[in-house]
Amino acid sequence: MESFVVLLQERTDFAPLLLCDDGSMMTFMKEMHLHRCVQVVKTIQESARRELDVEIAYGALTIIDGEDRYETLMKRLDRYLEESKKSGGGKICYGTARYDFCTEGGEEEIFANFFADHDKITLYNFYNGMPLSEEVKVLGYQNGVLRVKTSLAKAAFLKNEPFTFIKHPLLPDTIKADIANAIPNRAEVALTRLHFIDKSPVDRENIRVMPDETIDLFVECPNGDELSGTIHSIAVNSIAVRLAAPETAERCFGEEKHAVLTFDLPGREKQTTPMRLSAILRYRKEDQLIFSIYPNHFLKQKIESYIALQQTRLITIMQKMVLNFYQG
Repeated sequence: MESFVVLLQERTDFAPLLLCDDGSMMTFMKEMHLHRCVQVVKTIQESARRELDVEIAYGALTIIDGEDRYETLMKRLDRYLEESKKSGGGKICYGTARYDFCTEGGEEEIFANFFADHDKITLYNFYNGMPLSEEVKVLGYQNGVLRVKTSLAKAAFLKNEPFTFIKHPLLPDTIKADIANAIPNRAEVALTRLHFIDKSPVDRENIRVMPDETIDLFVECPNGDELSGTIHSIAVNSIAVRLAAPETAERCFGEEKHAVLTFDLPGREKQTTPMRLSAILRYRKEDQLIFSIYPNHFLKQKIESYIALQQTRLITIMQKMVLNFYQG
């Protein structure tokens, strides 16, 4: 508890903190917009999970409206807390006296008002794990369809993508949208099924890449068993492993989530570095296991070098794709 309180205080600039009898905490962040508060709390949530192995089970945020009374403010906060508890998974619920960013189905009015007032947004996508972003112009939003003007090359790229992510400094969360249609020769894209998402790959602190070759990996389970698989993607602080036999994960992990990962990481001129990493299982996703990893300084440098090599390769491929597009 003491370490978590220190982390919370450091990340909120030592804002006032109340410890409640039920184990929950309440803090007050002054002179900060709601969307910034949400980002701070989610950063605290991720840091507590990664650094202290502590989970924030539920949380709620709101701001004081000019017409708020104590009763209305606390009623709104209590409602968000209850919604967060029901949702589970560490979901943080938040909103204002006008907008509820937590309740399902209440987003249409938010989008209509926002896109009427703002004509620039940023689209994010990933190419083999490497983030790609571009500021685009909003052409219009009607009946749940957002039309944007982008570059010719970006429109050509999005034509083959199923979805994109939308960010803006005044949006408290990342928006995920399906790509309904992309017209490269007009550089226009139509987006549908817009919705806020809690866990966004756009907000990752570290770049994640997907290997361009098969990297075999072995998981040493807490019970002494061993699982085999391949690396799906890697960052300096996490690895996604695709299992050869997904059903074997059931017998590998119970309450104990610690494991050891071993693999050979490719480097320059076909050299490899044997890797043996302490890891903690964070969650399962279909046939994948996602681990937080804790490399020492030497192994961290090797992972960073590998990611840099992959980025260079991907940038070269993207440059060729854009050149081929413009040449017809």
